[in-house]
Amino acid sequence: MSEANLFFKKLLVKRKELSTLESQVLEYMLKYPNKVSGLNIEEFANTIYVSTATVSRTCKKLGFKGYQQLKYALDQYKGTKEEQHQEEKGVGEIARHVSRFKNEMNQTVNALNTENVLNAVELLNASQLVEFFGVGASFPFCSEAARKLTFAGKIASARNDWDELRAVANHLKPTDVAILISHSGETLHLIEYATILKQRHVPLILITGTQGSQIEFLADLTLMAYSESHYYDEIDMSSRFTLNLLMDLVIIEYIKQHTK
Repeated sequence: MSEANLFFKKLLVKRKELSTLESQVLEYMLKYPNKVSGLNIEEFANTIYVSTATVSRTCKKLGFKGYQQLKYALDQYKGTKEEQHQEEKGVGEIARHVSRFKNEMNQTVNALNTENVLNAVELLNASQLVEFFGVGASFPFCSEAARKLTFAGKIASARNDWDELRAVANHLKPTDVAILISHSGETLHLIEYATILKQRHVPLILITGTQGSQIEFLADLTLMAYSESHYYDEIDMSSRFTLNLLMDLVIIEYIKQHTK
C-alpha cells in the first residue's frame, strides 16, 4: 500500500472520533489537499464556514500538533484524489446522491423533537416582529421563510447585507425574536450577530445542521436538521433542504394556530 493510501486510511479510522463539524473539516481536506496546502488556517476556516478553533481541534483529534503539521502531511498525500474522483463517476453516482438525500431526510425526521417546534411557535406568537439571519447559501431559506410568515400575518424580514444585519441585531428588543439559519452553526458573521442578540436578551431560535456549534450555545432554542457535508469539484454541494423542512414545520404550525 502506498504512503498516500496509508495516510488516507489513517485519517478515515480517526473519523469516528470526530463531531459532525470536525468531519466536515476532514472531508474538505481529503478531497482538496492541493487547495488546502495554499491556505493559512484563517483562510481555510473561512472557506468552509467554521472557526479556526474547530480546525485546530480537528487536527489534534487526528493526531497532529496543529494545522501546519497536518498541512505538511497533506502535501505528501496526493495519490488517491484522482482515483476517488474517477470512482464517483458513472451510473451509480446519481443513486449515491439519492441515497444521501434519503438519509438526510430520515435522520432529521427520526430525531425531530415536536416539543421544540411548538416552543418555537410560542416564541413567534409572543414576538412583535421576526428577523431572520442567514448568509451565503442559507440566505434564500431566510428570505422564503420571511415571505411565508408575512403572508401569514406576521411582520418578518430577511436581509442579506452584513452591515445591515449587524445594525438590525443592535436594535432588536426582547419583545422580538431572531431566527438564525446556518448549516455549520459557526459562520463568523452569524456568531457575531448571535452574540449581540444574546447581550440584548432577544429570544434566539437556531436551525442548524451541526450539533455543538458555537451559535447553539448562544441560542434559546435549537432545531436540529441532519445534513451531510458534500463537495464536488470544490463546489459546496451540501444539501440544506432539511433546514428548510424544519422551518416549514414551524410556519405551518404557526398558521394552523392562527386559523382556528
